[in-house]
Amino acid sequence: MKKLILLFVSVALFASVTAQVAQKGYTISGTTKGFADGDTVYLATMYYLNFIPTDSTVVKDGKFFFKGVQENPELRFVLCVKNKQSVANSDFILENTDIKVNLDKGSTVRSDAFGGRDNELWNKYVKQDSEWAAKMGPSWKISEDTTKTAEVRAAAKKELDRLLKEQTVSQAKFIFDNLPSGASDILLGFYASTFDRKTFDEILAKMKEVCPNDDVYLAYVHQMDVESKTSIGHQYIDIALKDPNGNIIKVSDYVSKNKVTMIDFWASWCGPCRAEMPNVIKAYRAYKDKGFAIVGVSLDSKGESWKNAIKTLGIPWPQISDLKGWNSAGAAAYNITSIPATILINQKGEIIAKNLRGEDLEKKLSEVLK
Repeated sequence: MKKLILLFVSVALFASVTAQVAQKGYTISGTTKGFADGDTVYLATMYYLNFIPTDSTVVKDGKFFFKGVQENPELRFVLCVKNKQSVANSDFILENTDIKVNLDKGSTVRSDAFGGRDNELWNKYVKQDSEWAAKMGPSWKISEDTTKTAEVRAAAKKELDRLLKEQTVSQAKFIFDNLPSGASDILLGFYASTFDRKTFDEILAKMKEVCPNDDVYLAYVHQMDVESKTSIGHQYIDIALKDPNGNIIKVSDYVSKNKVTMIDFWASWCGPCRAEMPNVIKAYRAYKDKGFAIVGVSLDSKGESWKNAIKTLGIPWPQISDLKGWNSAGAAAYNITSIPATILINQKGEIIAKNLRGEDLEKKLSEVLK
């Protein structure tokens, strides 16, 4: 993949205003098989395929227990780690209800969690998703088999594409049919980017009808509003943040002085961003004397990592950040939900292109900087 995708993590994945039951908090009661007393069990969230512990407990008499209060339903995992590897885990939706989990160290299948409407829906969806995976498995295997002829692999790929489209329709229907729910909110966060505009608008229309004050619905409405205001042809939105030395730098300082200015959204931890950087540097060196400028906006949260990446990659243009990661004010101004991302602005302050890189970027620059 050429870019990392933020599937609306800050809102759609981890938020829902689904009404909570009268119970003021949650309990997670677990039983284990194959574990010893004293083994640690973690309650965790996931960020880019990495488990992030939020609580922990130990197994006692083959059981474990968590207790707390959850503001809104969230996707969570209960897992046990041995030698830095997860040996058993269960995904579920954490909400203020009684939840039961059974962890089996010897099992190769997912452990279900039960309790609350959202977990009923989640388990139903996971079963549906597994069925789709089983349908697509044979075609995927053939499409990747280099011992097969090109014709056979192409036919398998075509069938796989057909099944993927059908799966997307099924995912959208599941979300639509189960609104309002935390499960639908979480799944919409996962798959919104795969839906066509008509499907997405239909889901939003139902949300407006059945849960008009839902934080997720309101966030998507805001997202679409920002997207429309920063589309090609509109005036750019200025960004003013600190450089690595703590000095305030404004994008407007460069727009007024150059024929074309590019805002480059990236981060030191973003592999695709680092891989793309040599291409951006090449374009910068080729056109900087013709009126091309770049201002980098980093979605880093650690200052040293940001500074080291600038030095290691040899980035020659100004860099700014508020070190707030995905909560960056600069990213919010342009509804940046994936990186690398770029905004190309002419000297009049008009957005003339978005998300160009590599040959596409150089082609555009050759057109406007003759």
